[in-house]
Amino acid sequence: MRRKHREDEDTAIDMTPMLDIVFIMLIFFIVTTSFVREDTVEISRPSTNQDSTPPKNPPPLIVVSIDEQSNVFMNDRSIDPEAIRANIETQLAADPRSPVLVRVHEEAVNNVLVTAVDQANAAGVSKVNVARWITGK
Repeated sequence: MRRKHREDEDTAIDMTPMLDIVFIMLIFFIVTTSFVREDTVEISRPSTNQDSTPPKNPPPLIVVSIDEQSNVFMNDRSIDPEAIRANIETQLAADPRSPVLVRVHEEAVNNVLVTAVDQANAAGVSKVNVARWITGK
């Protein structure tokens, strides 16, 4: 009888070393994980609140239009999407406070919209607005 009782005590497994290894592995994975911060574009939706009064001398609005075939227009002329920055910088020379409005057709490719917003930000525009291009039927 005494012998059986002793065998039961010896068969217990000590979990402490295994828990130590698990915690060490957890710390290793936390330390070696790299957190990447991706560049993002902030786009704000238009609000319906019209309680603010417009300024007396507003700066001229720079309009970039993207049609349904993803063609880019500024001042009623077609331009290359990569030339948006140069065109905006030219117009900003007259008034650096000018906001940019990107009018985009709902059928246009999203990549062209993102390129237009990125080009405007690279030109140094502090405020870029995006609006849906409504065509007359």
